[in-house]
Amino acid sequence: MTIDEILFKMNSKKNLLLIVGFVLLFSVEALSQQRYGNAASRIRSRHIKGFNRVEHYELLTVYGGIGFATYYGDLCEGIECMKPRLNFGIGALYRLPYFAERINIKTELNWFRLYAKDFHEVRNLTFRSNNAELYTSAMISLFPYEKHFRRRTFIDPYVFIGIGLVYYAPQAYLNGKWVNLRPLQTEGKAYSPIAPMVPYGAGIRINLDVNWNFLLEGGYRWTFTDYLDDVSGPTYKDPSTLSSQQSAEASYRGTIPGMKTRGNPNKKDGYFMFNARVTYTFSNSNVAKFRGKQHILRK
Repeated sequence: MTIDEILFKMNSKKNLLLIVGFVLLFSVEALSQQRYGNAASRIRSRHIKGFNRVEHYELLTVYGGIGFATYYGDLCEGIECMKPRLNFGIGALYRLPYFAERINIKTELNWFRLYAKDFHEVRNLTFRSNNAELYTSAMISLFPYEKHFRRRTFIDPYVFIGIGLVYYAPQAYLNGKWVNLRPLQTEGKAYSPIAPMVPYGAGIRINLDVNWNFLLEGGYRWTFTDYLDDVSGPTYKDPSTLSSQQSAEASYRGTIPGMKTRGNPNKKDGYFMFNARVTYTFSNSNVAKFRGKQHILRK
């Protein structure tokens, strides 16, 4: 091999090394730009602190409204359960940006009344109760958000599921007045006025404005108690074992002597909730309000 051939091969290797070096250099530069560009964006976002950050990214929504509730349990079957009573509710939503673009954390407090008249006339049991529930749930939207809440679609369907507590106080109409049933222990058993429950359901959110929405929602509350109605069973207790004459009167109200079946202890009580809510989202947006077109704006 001549000296010229050796020099040619050395120059070829040197050129290849130079090319590879330039490629690596540009790759590292591109990655650095991406990394530090994202870091700069995060640094800028950290300048927005406290409630200003909540407003800037439109993370917090508060709401209130009315609806109706209806009981489902031992005293009714199917359509017989539909005896709606008014409810009032307030709540708040906190949107989780970036981490989960479809998820809001929802916390809600409701006051509501339940009522049922026994569909078995011979058993002749009735109750009403004033109740309150407090729960937290994950609210999962069908459509994802793109950074700002103002980019939401005009109609946004969603589902929710969570965990909470319900307070209940069943009453019966005896001798011309409503009496509290829990202290009477009509089945010879004490039970708590508070029970865990699992709320789940679905709804739609209608975009009215940058700040305002309208919610229509329906759901069921599966409770961990069989005493929303003070009836569990399965059989009546001996009246002589109950605490008072009033307790015996409230326990057995049948129209046929010797009735044995009182309730079904294998089925927990529950209730449906149907609500209409008006919501307000905190925002410092200066977007021009073109009527009916806010949901298509990209900024």
